[in-house]
Amino acid sequence: MTAVQPSLGRFWYWHLLYWLSYLLVKFIHLAVLVPLDGRAVFPYLMIYLLLSCIAFLVTGYVGQRELRASHSLRQQAVILLRWLVPLWVALVPLRQYLMMNYAMLNYENDVSPLHYLLAFNLVLMPIAGWGALFMVYKANVLDRLEFSHQQELARQARMTRLKVLRYQVNPHFMFNTLNALNSLIVQHKGLDAENLILQLSAFLRHSLKNHTEHLIPLKEELDALAAYLAIQQVRFGERLTLCWQLDEAALNYKIPPLLLQPLAENAIKYAVSEVKGAAQIRVAVRKCDSHIHLSLADNGPGAALAAGWPLQASSGSLQNLAERLSLLFGSKARLAFQQQDQLFTGEISLPLESLDAID
Repeated sequence: MTAVQPSLGRFWYWHLLYWLSYLLVKFIHLAVLVPLDGRAVFPYLMIYLLLSCIAFLVTGYVGQRELRASHSLRQQAVILLRWLVPLWVALVPLRQYLMMNYAMLNYENDVSPLHYLLAFNLVLMPIAGWGALFMVYKANVLDRLEFSHQQELARQARMTRLKVLRYQVNPHFMFNTLNALNSLIVQHKGLDAENLILQLSAFLRHSLKNHTEHLIPLKEELDALAAYLAIQQVRFGERLTLCWQLDEAALNYKIPPLLLQPLAENAIKYAVSEVKGAAQIRVAVRKCDSHIHLSLADNGPGAALAAGWPLQASSGSLQNLAERLSLLFGSKARLAFQQQDQLFTGEISLPLESLDAID
């Protein structure tokens, strides 16, 4: 088990409060009972103040020392007894000596064996009470430590899963890109080949740069998507056109990286690739109330096939996208698809409140 590192300030607060409360109760008790026997209260108060100060210092040292250690509760109880029992045994004769020499000078004949038994109990009660409360406090610290440890493990597992899903988002489009580059080289289209390399470099740079970031500016995400779609335009030529509808108010926000990428990949694979004539992809970003809406639409080969491509891709990048959204936002984010006016649209809705919290 990891060593416990609680707030020592909180411990000393409760530690001081315990011994002050004990002294208050003891002083009230002495102030009421001692004068009934015609004795002076002051010596008794000073003796118990001295004994309490000794117990305060010893138990404070023990408590601070043991809070920093990584013992189980059973081990802690044994170690605590090794400290508190000697303290108890040492304070009993000290109390009796002080009582006999400073508080009960004129009452030696009244001292009986019961006084010694009573001394054992009177010294034992505050020490035992402190020990019990310390065990409760240590148990609470261990519970909080275990809870924090479980939360950290869950967070690490969640982040690992998110990284795996993000790495899976980058598909094998590299093969198509390299094939397109090879065709351009064979056709001696040097400028087009150079532009393709620049777009590929921009896309890969974006992927590598943001692999450790939770959120990135939306503009960077759109730049990466633009580089990806520019590569596809080289592949499909003039028959693929792009339309961008961007809300300036939404561009100031940050979003998780590579969210639109899966929608673009599947639009290319299941829609643009199936169209023999002109194909169009529309990218829209808008801010509406408390959400940011990101959508990507295509004019695929008819409603029947287009409506089926999310199902065809359910085991791939779209499933990863849905899982990423669930891990990041729970049920507050939404991934939806619809067919309308010969356009098949995939839309992601992100809550602004959750984006601000993650950021």
